[in-house]
Amino acid sequence: MTNIDLTPRQMQFVLPTANVDGTLAPLDFAHPVLAAELADALIDMRRAMGHTDGTAYQYRRALMSLLRGLPDACPRTGSLATPGLALIDALHAWESALAGNYPPESAIPYKYGRQIRALVRVHAANGRDVSDATLRWAQARVLHQGGDSTPLDEFSNAERLAIRNACRARIRELEARLAVGRRLLASADDPRSTGWERSADVLWGIRHLGRRPGASIEADVLRACASGALDDLHDDFALEQSPVRANAGRITRRLLTHLYPSSEDLVAFRTLLQLESGAAPEEWSDVRLTDIEHTTDSVRVRLHKARAHRTRTVRCAITGSRDGTGWRAGDLILRLIAVTEAAREEAKEVGGSDADALFITVQRTASRHLVARQESFSRRPFTSLLMSISPEISKPYDSRRLRKTVKSVRAAVLRSADAAAGDDHSIAVYQRHYAQSTTVHVLAGNAVNAAQSQVFDRVRGPVFVRAAASTVDDAAGDLGAAAAAELASSATDQGITVTQCTSPYESPFTPAGRLCEHRPSMCFACPNAIVFADHLPRVLAYREILRGHENEMPPAQFAAVHGQQLVNVERILHEFSPTEIENARTACETASVHVPLTQRGVHL
Repeated sequence: MTNIDLTPRQMQFVLPTANVDGTLAPLDFAHPVLAAELADALIDMRRAMGHTDGTAYQYRRALMSLLRGLPDACPRTGSLATPGLALIDALHAWESALAGNYPPESAIPYKYGRQIRALVRVHAANGRDVSDATLRWAQARVLHQGGDSTPLDEFSNAERLAIRNACRARIRELEARLAVGRRLLASADDPRSTGWERSADVLWGIRHLGRRPGASIEADVLRACASGALDDLHDDFALEQSPVRANAGRITRRLLTHLYPSSEDLVAFRTLLQLESGAAPEEWSDVRLTDIEHTTDSVRVRLHKARAHRTRTVRCAITGSRDGTGWRAGDLILRLIAVTEAAREEAKEVGGSDADALFITVQRTASRHLVARQESFSRRPFTSLLMSISPEISKPYDSRRLRKTVKSVRAAVLRSADAAAGDDHSIAVYQRHYAQSTTVHVLAGNAVNAAQSQVFDRVRGPVFVRAAASTVDDAAGDLGAAAAAELASSATDQGITVTQCTSPYESPFTPAGRLCEHRPSMCFACPNAIVFADHLPRVLAYREILRGHENEMPPAQFAAVHGQQLVNVERILHEFSPTEIENARTACETASVHVPLTQRGVHL
């Protein structure tokens, strides 16, 4: 306790939306020793386990929640090695209070409790002192359970097509706009000498001026817009009524779109690449030019999934279109490289580290300067893209739904969860996250229904009436007609039919409209058959015929031809008492069942 280092712990986090300085100063908190120990554990964990910046930042947020939420009863000089239960009580109080700070469905109380326990275990694993009570707390179960969240569903097929078409239209507009910008730029002069009176000269200023450490050019751009110099570029500039300083950012960003792709344009490219490849959004966001290999008929791209620590190479096909207007994944990559060429050249001129990024553009900074940098892909551009589509796209506007949409389409086309899962995650991950989409549920239901139909088709058989025909001959419909036919049948008729048939011209084994030719060999597998108690002697006689076939035929052949009939016969006989069956055996000896020559075995 005498040589505790309480200097600030330096931590930097590169997140998709910003670079965050996560430096943690232990003396800024009421429990500095605990802050220093857990900050060191976070730094060690990040280094040893290779956590991404996003994951490590979430651990820091959990740590900040703990340091700000510990009760005052916890000793200021307390550490993980302090004996007794004072620290455990404080940890329990903090963890219990989390439930009141978040809605019931939130998973944050569980996540924070799990993450703090992990930091304590890392501290102990590094050989540092941890009290027995604190270690038992860290190894125990988390107080709160994980929140229940509704899995993201896919976009419908109509929405998928609408999103695809909207992205394609935006890319066409971008390429046409950049072509106009390049043409004007070729005839432009430096506005510092010629004045900001022509749209071409204003674009030259946007391309070459306004960068650090030089001054911002927004005042000049604002005056040019007010004078009407930009009206020939787009109607939106003419609609700017008396441009003021507050509108300078919007006007500058609009001018940038004539030389560089906007965030929405880059989102359109990434969206189409997701729809073509099925890759996760973060896999495409961080692609560098060094990850791309161009061959004659395709483009190979190395994708890295940071959370899974996995790298894979995907083949992106090219249509072979000479005019560069194809929409396959390889075509999109080549078109993306073309529209970001100006931004990439500018980044190379200043030695920027983002020059190698696939998704790069020039953006306006908070200081009103212009800088070439990699696109951060915040939620806003994707939301803006989807809100521009009519009819309205279902919410939430989350780019991860695109990946589920592709997986669902694959499942629909390939009819296989294994094939739909692909090679970028396991079957278990697919079943937990991607198989919860509506399309996969419907396909699974259809598969179950088809399997049930096959089973029901196999087990179909006659209708059994546990009564004599004379007692139901006055019944309505097919049952009454079958009973009347049984009562009127002659000895010859009874020898030909082992059951009564409701539709002899609609047999499932004979073409429609044709008299059934499969009596009696298929009667006990036919849904048109009705069996009365009167049929018992003939049922017994027919069972002996089936058993004769069973002795002569290979098991597989018998099961396929007569197996279901024998099962149905046994089920019918099971409905009768042993006395009834014994009495029917006497009649069975005189009963005669006619079997056609083509259906007879050796035993007949």
